[in-house]
Amino acid sequence: MPMYLSGHWNHMFEGEEHERMTRVVIDVEAKKLVFAQVQRIRSIASSYTEALQPEMLDLADSIENANSDLFDDPSDFGLVVTEGIPEWASNLV
Repeated sequence: MPMYLSGHWNHMFEGEEHERMTRVVIDVEAKKLVFAQVQRIRSIASSYTEALQPEMLDLADSIENANSDLFDDPSDFGLVVTEGIPEWASNLV
């Protein structure tokens, strides 16, 4: 069964002054970001929407390149290992 890393990830998108909270799903075997949502309104927890293509590319670079050591110990980054897709990302399947 596939293994994933999932959880919240703070990220500074290009052109923004502050970090945004995101939710990510990463394929452990491929070491690739497969799904992400971005919190659009910081004060509203339910304002997550699917990441746009430029946001996915920016997040993927951060996760897969700049922070690739997260695969050594995901819990240090607040990520958890799961066998399936988290419920919040169920539209991925």
